[in-house]
Amino acid sequence: MFSKQLTAVFLCVLPALAAPSSLIPVKRNENPVPGSYFVLFKENVDHYFGVSSVANLISSRSVITNELEFINGVAGTFSDADVELLRALSVVASIEEEGYVHAQSTVVQ
Repeated sequence: MFSKQLTAVFLCVLPALAAPSSLIPVKRNENPVPGSYFVLFKENVDHYFGVSSVANLISSRSVITNELEFINGVAGTFSDADVELLRALSVVASIEEEGYVHAQSTVVQ
């Protein structure tokens, strides 16, 4: 009896494990700005359609701070739950954490 239950569970879980993931990965930054991301749209996506798709999907905990027409995307602060939703959105090509950049100075004498 135990083996029948184990087999049934295995047969239910196996397709989920074998199915390719349709979620795009989030590109991580070494020094991330917490909760801040760049969301870039696919090449064939109209910029304003992409913006409205993101705006209609995200919750009130997230906000689009900038529309980036020149790279066809948006920047904003997004909750973890909303980032997971954006990963599955068909208009999104990539998501990248915003990061801090530190300037280094070199003194030449």
